[in-house]
Amino acid sequence: MTITNKDRAQWAAEALRKFMALSDTTHDESLGDLLCDLMHFADDNNFDFKAALHRARGHYAEEFFEKQPESPPTTPYTATFNIPSGNATEVFYATSPEHALQMARKYADDPQLTEADFDPIAEEFCVREIAITDEEGEQHALWQTDEYRLRQAAPKLLQALEQQLEITKEIIDAWNNTDKLQGAVQDLIYALESQSECARDVLDAWENGDLAGAVNGLENSLSYALEAVAQAKGGAA
Repeated sequence: MTITNKDRAQWAAEALRKFMALSDTTHDESLGDLLCDLMHFADDNNFDFKAALHRARGHYAEEFFEKQPESPPTTPYTATFNIPSGNATEVFYATSPEHALQMARKYADDPQLTEADFDPIAEEFCVREIAITDEEGEQHALWQTDEYRLRQAAPKLLQALEQQLEITKEIIDAWNNTDKLQGAVQDLIYALESQSECARDVLDAWENGDLAGAVNGLENSLSYALEAVAQAKGGAA
């Protein structure tokens, strides 16, 4: 760990606070009184106060011009807090979008965020989503509660499942009407297997918090199934 002059000053401040508590001296007089008492301490314990003071001045001169470590650069990010009745925004200066999201989540749990910060004003609120955007309005990080993520993905999932039922019917119809069973059956069975795998992926992804990714996979499998149906119908008698 790199020790800075700020660290050294804080150590001295802690020592001075302790001295003030013990001696009941005022803040303005505390440093002078402490130095005076250190002289008494040197006398009682055979320390050369002048030599110690000379050494201290030498260390101070060396440390005064030390280059202090630079803090990592920060960027302003806007956090948008979403609740059922409205939104609130707050700017955080952070080293990355993920850092800003971490700060925003901590802020959301802090009493500083009140009903009056939302538009419209919310009598009761529960933050269900936090979006982090840069100065250009581009989103870089997002957090959602499990319940809200499911609610967002549910309509898309329902639409995909309804489409899956329709495609399954078309697969069965294509099966009944094709006279090129060898190739068509293989494609159609593969399409059904693909959909089953994606259905399992949806369940696994929900447990892992990535329902949206599973829905996209399901949509891709439906596209493949549609192509298989078209090929089967093309070979129908």
